Amino acid sequence: MSHASQVDAQVLEQALFRHTLMFAKPEHPYYIMAPDYRDTSSGIVSLHYLCHVLNLNGREAYLCGPKVVNPNLKTPLLDAATEQRHQQQGKVAIAVYPEVVVGNPLGRRVVSRFLLNFEGLINGKSMEAAPTDLLFYYGPALAEKRGHANPDLLGLPVLDIDLFKAPPAGTPRRGCYLYQNRHPLEQIDYSLLPEGIQLLRIANALPLHELAQVLRSAEVMYSYEWSMTCVIAVLCGCPVIFMPGSGVDQAFLETGFLGSAGFALLDQPDALATARAGVEGALQRYVLATLPFWQQLDTFIAKTQAAAALEAADLNLGVLPWLRERHPDAQQLRLINERLDSQPMPVIGVLVLDDGDDRQRLAATLASLGTQRCLYPHLEVSVLGNQSLADPQVRHVPCTRERQAEAINAALQHSRCDWFLIVEAGVEFTASGLLIAALELVGAEAGCLAYMADEAMRATNGSTDIALRPDFNLDLLLSFPASLSRHWLYQRQALLQRGGFALDCARAFELEYQLRLVEQQGLGCVGHVAEPLLIGEALPLRDCAHERAVLERHLQARGYTQGQVAVLASSPGRYRLDYGHAQAASVSILIALEGSVGHFQRCIETLLENTALAGGFEVLLLAPSALDEAAGEWLAMVEQIGGEQIQVLHYAAGQSRVAMCNHAAQQARGDFLLWLDARAGILARDWLQQLLNHAQRPEVGAVGAKLLAADGKVRHAGLVLGLTGLVGSAFDGVDHQQAGYMGRLQVDQGCSALSGECLMLRRALFLEAGGFAEDPLLARWVDVDLCLRLQEAGYLNVWTPHVQLLMDACERDAATTEQEDALLARWLPRLARDPAYNANLSLQVPGGFVRASNSLVWNPLKSWHPLPMLLAHPADLQGAGQQRIVEPFKALREAGWVDGLVTPHLLSAVELERYAPDTVLLQRPLDDAQLLAMRRLRAFSRAFKVLDVDGYLPQMRLQGAHAGFGADEISQRLQSAVILADRIIVPAPALAEVLAGQHDDIRVLEASLPGRWWRNLQGKRGMGSKPRVGWAGAVDADLLVDVVRTLAAEVEWVALGDCPEALRPYMKEVHAAVAPERQAAALAALNLDLALAPMAQSLLNACSGNPGLLEYAACGYPIICSKVPGFAGVDVLPLTRVANTTADWLAAIRLHLGDPQASASLGEVLQASVRRDWLLEGERLALWRAAWLAG
Repeated sequence: MSHASQVDAQVLEQALFRHTLMFAKPEHPYYIMAPDYRDTSSGIVSLHYLCHVLNLNGREAYLCGPKVVNPNLKTPLLDAATEQRHQQQGKVAIAVYPEVVVGNPLGRRVVSRFLLNFEGLINGKSMEAAPTDLLFYYGPALAEKRGHANPDLLGLPVLDIDLFKAPPAGTPRRGCYLYQNRHPLEQIDYSLLPEGIQLLRIANALPLHELAQVLRSAEVMYSYEWSMTCVIAVLCGCPVIFMPGSGVDQAFLETGFLGSAGFALLDQPDALATARAGVEGALQRYVLATLPFWQQLDTFIAKTQAAAALEAADLNLGVLPWLRERHPDAQQLRLINERLDSQPMPVIGVLVLDDGDDRQRLAATLASLGTQRCLYPHLEVSVLGNQSLADPQVRHVPCTRERQAEAINAALQHSRCDWFLIVEAGVEFTASGLLIAALELVGAEAGCLAYMADEAMRATNGSTDIALRPDFNLDLLLSFPASLSRHWLYQRQALLQRGGFALDCARAFELEYQLRLVEQQGLGCVGHVAEPLLIGEALPLRDCAHERAVLERHLQARGYTQGQVAVLASSPGRYRLDYGHAQAASVSILIALEGSVGHFQRCIETLLENTALAGGFEVLLLAPSALDEAAGEWLAMVEQIGGEQIQVLHYAAGQSRVAMCNHAAQQARGDFLLWLDARAGILARDWLQQLLNHAQRPEVGAVGAKLLAADGKVRHAGLVLGLTGLVGSAFDGVDHQQAGYMGRLQVDQGCSALSGECLMLRRALFLEAGGFAEDPLLARWVDVDLCLRLQEAGYLNVWTPHVQLLMDACERDAATTEQEDALLARWLPRLARDPAYNANLSLQVPGGFVRASNSLVWNPLKSWHPLPMLLAHPADLQGAGQQRIVEPFKALREAGWVDGLVTPHLLSAVELERYAPDTVLLQRPLDDAQLLAMRRLRAFSRAFKVLDVDGYLPQMRLQGAHAGFGADEISQRLQSAVILADRIIVPAPALAEVLAGQHDDIRVLEASLPGRWWRNLQGKRGMGSKPRVGWAGAVDADLLVDVVRTLAAEVEWVALGDCPEALRPYMKEVHAAVAPERQAAALAALNLDLALAPMAQSLLNACSGNPGLLEYAACGYPIICSKVPGFAGVDVLPLTRVANTTADWLAAIRLHLGDPQASASLGEVLQASVRRDWLLEGERLALWRAAWLAG
């Protein structure tokens, strides 16, 4: 056997390629838009062959649009099932359009355009390509026309060289031909053409084999236009001469597909001889010209797959889909436009800094601000840079990188905008961002001079992340400017009144102005729009001398003459501020002795070993009487050797921990108090000094530290209000070395609340605030309560990562309902709106900083609240929940009468306060969690509370959490829910009678049908050999056993859904039950001549409000029903009602069958009645709105 090195390299490469191809897995699919296949159009052939060759190369490609394909090619057509499979697999389809396709009709996120001809030449239209579209050209001349110097080519070889080849040398040639396609016949100048010339018209195109025969024997072919047929002619040995006005010149030929050989221009000397001399070797030139295709195909695949992979990565991260969801629906957009038209709206200036590096980046920014993508119309767009602009709607301001601040100031002097922001070329605005910002700006307070907003960031690998910022956070801005200082909205006049941006700060001029505003106007001058405005490039984090200089200048302005700014060694771009306090301070460290003696020993030993403070410190040990013997002995020893620095305060039995702490604060002698948990371990000597660095600032209330578990996981990095119900620890369980969301685990920042396990504040401030709250129900929340009182008084609470303590976990009993209620009663509005968090972040995930569902947090109308907000909790999403909650809500929302959310999941009291509904609608709330939610609704919410009781619950077969309740317990729980509601809604008068006396506002709201499913139905009559009679889902169908048996020979029995076994031998058809959204079509497809609705006499049935009669009527079926209460519409619809006896049922059925025309007419009357009065539209829908809203 020969050695591998002896194998021909090309053979080895081919073998390797085929081996790789055999095991290749299709990645993201291609959807290629193409017309019907016809071999007379090289462009169409190219599209079909591209699909074919992609599939041969192990890819997955489909054609979209054609009905005719080449059976010899592997070109499957895209169908709905394939598209759905791709979606389920997480595949990102790549749309491929020829240049004749306008826009993005397939609606794909990844688009490739295959330019087979000059844009607009065939259809006279622009492609309307997006800046992100990938462009591939059939030839370099097509790219040059668009100004692309280094284009991606895709010269697909679609000519059959076995068919189109020159005949043997010496073969006689005769006949002159004129190729005609788009050039008008009447404009042909025959005086310039030989006598007897024949037309080759594309309108009467020859089959390819006949075309080959003609051109293999032709003497010459003339043409007014370039076409692949010209290449075919030269391959067949026929010279081609281009007529004047063809748009083809010598330069075009030189750069063309085959070069100029074999072609000539009519007006050049010896044109025919020149062209004839060049035809030899055309086949070799063609092969050489198409040889690069395979490398071009690899490039095409690589670039399109890379773009799809990035999109898929973003889909997996969920950022881009989350952003795309934030788009107003039709009704919201209507209301927003009315709002925009009803009052003066601010003009927002967008100043785009263009360094001139990439035209595509600038084009992407401008496209995102265009009217097709940006929903806010009142914009003034300026580009600051050296690139010339063709767009008259965009103002160009000449500018160099070194003088940007000066150019911006000058541009703003001549601007008409009210507010403005500065962005870099390449930034892409979200569709709704500027719109939501403008709606917020309308209501801006007079003292608000700047706004922050949220933003997404695109990493260098193309993936997208998002920065959902807190409200203005001074310490976070100072410690990590890059995370907060970009892309603010500024009030133009306020900036100009303050002299504009500083000119001596290089690119830190925005940060300088932001801090100048704070120095002059205070923290309240900066607002926050919790809406992502744009997708920008993630800044490379690096030390910036100009940033540091601005920060040091700010410290000087605030009186910290010895202040310093240091770069974090492991995190460039992030800073550590030393305020350089001139006066030393003393600290009293207060430790309540709870836990084991081992904890006490470690705490005191590490504290004494690692603590040094110029102002001195003392340790106060708070000793309850209940210490165990070992702890008592240790404490006695400490008292003997502790001296002046360690004092033990003994407390009698019965004193609460809070009372001990408040008393100890009175006894403390230090300027500052540090509450320290006895389970702490001190890790570094400068810990007290670092806490004082912030605590000595006059604007700071409390200071907290980074608390770590023994395994290095974070236990405390500030508290988040509302997290996991009431209050949760930020970044709980995250490795302490991680940067955390937006780098927040590494930098100083403001927090609303801090843990009392390590909490420093000024002693005088603690006493002034009244100490810890002594309400026993607030005992577990005293640290939170104190911090919120300090924040309410205008102080900042600061968390610093530069103090790290070891803190063992402490097992605590879960909070009681009463304890939770105490905190809710005192602080609910604050718990729902933590300024150190973001309203778009979830409150449900431990540790926090996870995006919330847009259905819960995004409301583009919230700034002026034009519609009632409704929060509905259905019992299920299929049966009664679908019928009585989901569908009426959809109809009301689509009608523009309400806004809101339907969810089976209960919100916490804090989430409910955050969502702020006007009405909360609950269906069947019986379990403990639901009843607690209702009780808290009653206690803490101003929302109108509506209870939907969908039937006589004690006799219903309840599922899920309610399945284990007996009838008596259900009755008791229902009574509790009724008492807590403001209004009760029931489906039938009988149920209203049952509940009478339990509530003074009970309304009957009978079932209604969704118009989109039920309006246009029509069952067909006379479709069987005998009358078709049946029912759908009749629970009491066993009432008809004798009826069905008796009439088995006279009718065709048909059922949809439940059918008793005793009836099945007599049934013509039994169809399986279907989902609610398919019920209407399935019922109409039964094609009944007569519908039956049997129902037994019972309290359960009487209270049900069964919609079955309405559904039959919507199909146009005549109906016979049991003469019992319980059907919706039974008292007003023209029905045949019978007693539940076999004789009555038989008599009624035979009456209908005896006069089919009259029966059919009755069905038509029923149908008209339902369409007029019982669909979720008009007056019927208004009844639902009135029942659900207060008033």
